[in-house]
Amino acid sequence: METTLLKLHAPAEILEHFDFEKIEEISGVIRIHLLEKTDPNHYPKGLIGKGERMLNGFMNPVELQTFPARGKEVFLLLKRRRWIVKGSNQSYYNNYNFTEEGMKATKEFGAFLKEIGRG
Repeated sequence: METTLLKLHAPAEILEHFDFEKIEEISGVIRIHLLEKTDPNHYPKGLIGKGERMLNGFMNPVELQTFPARGKEVFLLLKRRRWIVKGSNQSYYNNYNFTEEGMKATKEFGAFLKEIGRG
């Protein structure tokens, strides 16, 4: 059930790279927290072949607005992982393009806002 509800708010292209962490509602705003996956398909490309990799925390979360639910604003908080090569201080991370240009909204929601003249 959780996966079905998540698919209603988060685009498939985001769910390919991120897993559900938690959901919170504060002051009528819903925030869905998503963590970047850790499987080998999600290692940053610059890190591959450089040695033993280690997780090194997270980048600042990216917050994207998506379609509202029951009159409440809904935001996706994407937490990208930061990686290092053991014995190095060089950080590696993935970059994604999930937004409509010039907006902090999912592509679908941004396109909808532009279509109705609000973006």
